[in-house]
Amino acid sequence: MKWLNVLLLNKEARLFDTKEFLVKAFVSVLIGSLIGRAVPYVSKDMISLLFGMILTLDPVNLTGIRNGFKQVEATIIGAVVTGLILALLGYTPWSAAIAVTVTLYISLLINWREFSVVAVFTSIYMTQYVQIDALGNPSEIETFKLRIAALLTGVVIALIVNLLFSVFGYRHMLEKRIYHLMNDLTGKMRTVKEMLQTDSYEAIGEVMGSYPSLFNNIDWINGTIMDFRKDPFVKRGKMKQIRLEKILKMASLLREMTHINYDICYKLSKGIHDYKEESFIEAYGRMESRMELLKENLDAIVHNKSVHGDVLIGNGDRDTYELDQLGENIEHINQLLKHY
Repeated sequence: MKWLNVLLLNKEARLFDTKEFLVKAFVSVLIGSLIGRAVPYVSKDMISLLFGMILTLDPVNLTGIRNGFKQVEATIIGAVVTGLILALLGYTPWSAAIAVTVTLYISLLINWREFSVVAVFTSIYMTQYVQIDALGNPSEIETFKLRIAALLTGVVIALIVNLLFSVFGYRHMLEKRIYHLMNDLTGKMRTVKEMLQTDSYEAIGEVMGSYPSLFNNIDWINGTIMDFRKDPFVKRGKMKQIRLEKILKMASLLREMTHINYDICYKLSKGIHDYKEESFIEAYGRMESRMELLKENLDAIVHNKSVHGDVLIGNGDRDTYELDQLGENIEHINQLLKHY
């Protein structure tokens, strides 16, 4: 499979178990297609079944369950809004446009940052894939019944597949996510080190602009860890529980280090010269090198190899508050990995 990594998947994609997800998607669609076609009623709406199933797939069972509930909730919202408008205005291009717009409006009221694709899809579905009742009339109720039946079938299939894959796959899933955070932060530290060494700060605004993405990734990965921690379907012994607590602690330490590095970038952008001293530049460079060593140790754990050794911080590297805090966090992560 190495050729597949080279041709299709970059390192970040492999860290997030993309190959496993592709296999899971293949298995899910195959099972969904077979089951859907075997059930005459559901077979009329394979799109809802397969679309809902794909949106529910997740490495963590609890997250998958939450995604499934969100889809059902969004489907009900879209169906109720559209059903009421269709009952009042009938099946016309005007009612379709009004239904989608009102669904969008309500979706944004619930979460102003983004609209629910599932709710909007349901609104469009209710106006375009109309079902007929026993009397031969267009029926919002019959349309909704088909939509929700197919969706629930897809969600249940995805939850079962999620459970099976959580038992047999995704080894070192959380460690890979911590490695991703560590790699991202180390790259930013390397860029700052190069700017300090060359005394050129034109790119400092670009670097600062990339930090919100890193903070979002930390929050997302932290949420994944918490869901995994609460997942009732995952069996964990004492050692696995200890490792989970270490992973959670490493995520917290990396968040602190990200704040510290952002503060350094902010002060550099304001022209503060304290960080341009030769002693700070050399010590900061050593911090970046030690982060690379931490990455190597974590990578060894992911590949079931021995951790290389200690990552120690010298007293000369603690001459500022920022360096002292970075050093403490690096040593803390080192201890967590050393006794993993």
